[in-house]
Amino acid sequence: MSVRQESDEREPGVPGSAGSTTPPSGPSLFRGLLRHTGEPLAAPPQAPANDTRPLEVELAERLDSVLAIAERLAASHDRQDLFRTIVDETMRALRADSTTIRILNDDRLDVAAWAGISDEVAASLPVFGRDEGWAGEVLRSGRVVARADVRGVRKHGYDRYDGVLEFAGELVAPLIHHERVIGSLAAVTFEPRAWTDGDVAFITTLATHAAIALTNAELFEQTETRAAQLGVLQAASARLSRAGSIEGIGRTVVEETRRIIDYHNARVYVLEGDDVVPIAFEGVVGAYEQVDFGLLRCKLGEGFTGWVAQRGKPLLINDANLDARGSTIPGTDDVDESMLVVPMRYDEATVGVITLSKLGLRQFDDDDLRLLTILADQAATAIESARLLARTQDLAGELRRLLDMSAELSESLDPRQVANLMAGHLARAMGVDECAISYWDRPAGLVESLGYYPESRVETMEPTYEVSGYPETMRVLERQEPVIIDADDPRADRAEVELLVRDGNHVLAMLPLVAKGQSIGLVELFSRTPITWDVERLQLARTMANEAAMALENARLYEDARNRADRDLLTGFYNHRFLHERLGEEVVRAQRARRPLSVLMLDLDDFKLVNDTFGHLFGDRVLAWTGELIRSTLRASDIPARYGGDEFAIILPETDEGEARATARRILDAFRDHPYVGEQRGPVPIAASIGVATFPDDGRTPTDLIAAADRALYRVKREGGHAAAAASEAA
Repeated sequence: MSVRQESDEREPGVPGSAGSTTPPSGPSLFRGLLRHTGEPLAAPPQAPANDTRPLEVELAERLDSVLAIAERLAASHDRQDLFRTIVDETMRALRADSTTIRILNDDRLDVAAWAGISDEVAASLPVFGRDEGWAGEVLRSGRVVARADVRGVRKHGYDRYDGVLEFAGELVAPLIHHERVIGSLAAVTFEPRAWTDGDVAFITTLATHAAIALTNAELFEQTETRAAQLGVLQAASARLSRAGSIEGIGRTVVEETRRIIDYHNARVYVLEGDDVVPIAFEGVVGAYEQVDFGLLRCKLGEGFTGWVAQRGKPLLINDANLDARGSTIPGTDDVDESMLVVPMRYDEATVGVITLSKLGLRQFDDDDLRLLTILADQAATAIESARLLARTQDLAGELRRLLDMSAELSESLDPRQVANLMAGHLARAMGVDECAISYWDRPAGLVESLGYYPESRVETMEPTYEVSGYPETMRVLERQEPVIIDADDPRADRAEVELLVRDGNHVLAMLPLVAKGQSIGLVELFSRTPITWDVERLQLARTMANEAAMALENARLYEDARNRADRDLLTGFYNHRFLHERLGEEVVRAQRARRPLSVLMLDLDDFKLVNDTFGHLFGDRVLAWTGELIRSTLRASDIPARYGGDEFAIILPETDEGEARATARRILDAFRDHPYVGEQRGPVPIAASIGVATFPDDGRTPTDLIAAADRALYRVKREGGHAAAAASEAA
């Protein structure tokens, strides 16, 4: 990140101008970094504003301050906590009178946090567009801007502060993450200030750490939000399954949608021939609160709802007045309105439509569309289930099984448990001896076994098999067509019959598992005796399979979301949060079984030099490589985690101190024997320091064990690194 210190042109008669300096660049800004041992850092002494200390002394003190702040930022995923830490510590370290953080939202740089000014003043600060004033200058250039005295300056938007905040010195750094500007960090003084190279170096480095921490916090919040949304969808699926009637399903949709998407008006329709008929309505604002159902009714192709009903494609409409496909409901006014219209599809056919409206432009986004699509698929299945229930009174008992299965499936988010429940319900409903549920790994050409009925046979199942050798199975998956194979049928595929007879079965029925129009797996129903099914019974099986497919897919989505929440995306290791949770479980297990348990804390030596020399992207690749190297030295039962930055932790169950030290030596040997080889670069030697702690001698709680291993680690660091030590030695 470059820096700009400049003099500002002033209006006639306004005295004073900013000074100009050229700061050192690159790694020389923070010489002495590699001597830092990671010990807790004291705050730098409060020097006067006209500080005349040597540059190297100032930079070294500022480095210690930055490292201490960066450590605090890395330990939190709370955005408000991060905002407060950044503005407070920036104001303290720079001895500024006020600091602010602005975050880029669309094309506006909004004030997000402040220090040194009142909330009333902060609320009155001017908001800049991405191309306006000093904000546009910082965002376009991506450089630090330092001005000693802006009093009387009328350009760069400083005139917009008149009557709000009077200040003189200003130092502004862009917040940049992966070459994308996400905001700015600014410090101001009420008196003129000649900013030093140390000031510039400090705010430049802190802005980099702040951008990374804020981006990580946002990703963490998104992961938690998505996991919560999936939980709501799972509960909504259960409620839809219990609704029973078409009208009840419509009411459930508008109520459950409110829990995940903010709207002003929601309407649910079903298709009856060429008519699109409303079955549920919910309005919460003004004219939206009451609408005659007769006015909502429309024809296929008429308005946004009719268009979606006819084509089966969703619409995300940012401005309803500008879209020619829309039409105004009689008796209502044209207003600025956003809309989200999603088809409810079942077996490739549109059975209904969900329409959401909200006053204002661009009120819905792609995440809203994704969530409503999932709910619409669940609602479509619920609607068809209700229709089937009404049409087939003679199958009332079997349909009760369908509802029971949906309710039972909704209580689990474990894909294998869901698959076992599915298999049991389908086997009993269809009167067969066995049922297998499999997942289709399309890219690999494999079918993966997930569940079986009876469950006692699960252990005998083949984990996976290649599907290419079974054309009838491929037909079910690719064309989504049910296939029945009878051992007595001379036209049946010989490979399928051979496999059928080998396992002592006589008839096999295969059904696709379809979620959101895509085949995700397979249901196989086995009978040891001859059996036939009528059309209605097969339709029941397909309905149950489709209902179960949604539950299975939601369980897999939840499992994926949980894995992302527990994993570090760069290394694939577990993250800091999961480490503490799992270590607590392992301590309890070791205590009950009276078995040893050890923890390794590992920190890369001189890793800051790698980042400063080759860049952070290169450093990220080194961290990913480090994860693979560590993983290659461990047992399957060992649990590695990324603790933060370039520090890793490894839980070693059933491992005493001697065995743990051997594992540490094995890791150090791997680093010594395998330098990192990057793209277009020669070998880069990477080394590490490791601390070892063992339960119960070094600690009886997760916190005590980590602290003991950490002390041993930093003893190694103080002695030069590239080695391992046990906590008992440190003591």
